[in-house]
Amino acid sequence: MKINLEVDITPEELRRFIGLPDVQPFWDAISKRISDGDSEMVQQIAKTAFTEGMKTVDLSARILKSLSAYATRRNTEEPEEAEEDKPRRRAPRKKAASK
Repeated sequence: MKINLEVDITPEELRRFIGLPDVQPFWDAISKRISDGDSEMVQQIAKTAFTEGMKTVDLSARILKSLSAYATRRNTEEPEEAEEDKPRRRAPRKKAASK
């Protein structure tokens, strides 16, 4: 069964339907402070964004390094060990001839 449902809804209506808060006043206040030249706030935002961004880069690098080490270990295993780890497939049974 396949059901397609098409809904024509604005982003504001969807936000209210899902129950997300209205953050427009927050963004209006931030843009006003930036346009007024609040350089201290801009520097703090940039510092936080840079710090959090570097944490993400560091985490990504550690994950890739771990995956690379794991792949390298698997590729350097001796062939005898790799063959023992693989499940063996059974040969298909021959069907008995019918009379």
